[in-house]
Amino acid sequence: MPAFRTDQIKRYSLELYGPKADELLWKIDSDDPFTPMARGDHIQPLDLPGANPDLAHEIVGIEHVIWTAGEQVRYVTRVYSRPARPLGGGAGLD
Repeated sequence: MPAFRTDQIKRYSLELYGPKADELLWKIDSDDPFTPMARGDHIQPLDLPGANPDLAHEIVGIEHVIWTAGEQVRYVTRVYSRPARPLGGGAGLD
């Protein structure tokens, strides 16, 4: 028996990974889909522990995972990133 109730799982998840593919930095779940993202886009997860408005994450790759939990389809977007300067300015990286 699963340790969770499938009717309580959010349908969408976004996972942000750092430069190391196994380095999960942040995860958020939602009932609604996330905005489409592409390689080269910059994201700033301001809820990330230690978040800094002068540091963004440039997307270097995206992986989509689809699976079922009971009768519900789950969609996980794994975003792989590297540190980058925010496009809008800020001190950023040297």
